Amino acid sequence: MVLTRISVVPVLAIALLIAAAIGCNSPSEPTLESEPDALVLFAASSDIGLGTARIPLNIQLIDGTRYDNRASELEVLYTPPDSEQALVADDLKWRAWPIRSGIYTTVMTFDRVGVWKIKVRSTTNENMIPAGGAILVKSATGAPNIGDPAPLSTTKTAPADGNFRSITSAPKPDPDLYAISFDDAVATGKPTVISFSTPAYCQSKTCGPQTQILSELDDKYSGRANFIHVEIFDNPEEMRASGDPSLGIEAAVIHKWEFSTEPWTFVVDGNGIVVGRFESFVTSEEIEEYLLPVLSGT
Repeated sequence: MVLTRISVVPVLAIALLIAAAIGCNSPSEPTLESEPDALVLFAASSDIGLGTARIPLNIQLIDGTRYDNRASELEVLYTPPDSEQALVADDLKWRAWPIRSGIYTTVMTFDRVGVWKIKVRSTTNENMIPAGGAILVKSATGAPNIGDPAPLSTTKTAPADGNFRSITSAPKPDPDLYAISFDDAVATGKPTVISFSTPAYCQSKTCGPQTQILSELDDKYSGRANFIHVEIFDNPEEMRASGDPSLGIEAAVIHKWEFSTEPWTFVVDGNGIVVGRFESFVTSEEIEEYLLPVLSGT
């Protein structure tokens, strides 16, 4: 029996340990009266390397209240290790999800390895306590980075007997997402969007919606791009029949792409080069921001 290493827990644990180590909370503990006016930040990124990266940010109030769709009222700063010179992330966007409200995203550029501090503050409420967080930047990512060749992996396609339960845990599999192997998709010269997730066993509960978005994009861009879903586990039918998720065996392809959380989605151009990478849930609109330039040749 092989137990999965795919988990969102390490991301949170790493972020919390980093935050504690650098003391990224406010200098003084807020009083009970001030708690609703204090921001909390969690950077949901576990695999960041040198260069430019998309960073998802979960921003809310300290009492747990959501702080959604306020990008125009927030300023995001990020500071290199051993430096006090903060950089401004000036493209903060709110991404509404079909579930669980949504998340903010921004693009940051990292030119040195180590722990980078992040600070988010309100630009409209001077009494609101800013939030602090951190990101560990490595010399290179594990999973393919922007500009890297995507691993030319063989992915599972529709079984001859039509039993999709043997290759995916999706409750209602879309056959189009299993019509072509990834290596063959790259050979077509068309862009490919490939998403790794486990709809029935996703710890973040976002894999099902992520696969649905992939299916909708496939309908929208049919014939112009390839869309592929890859199940995290090699034996979803056995897991379902037994009712025991611990029997899950990771698909070998996961190790070729070298990530340890889910879901992950990549946009790959017609030459097999990664042009978009998304850790955790990503909306159709954000995928299109990276796909459309490739489709138009820009």
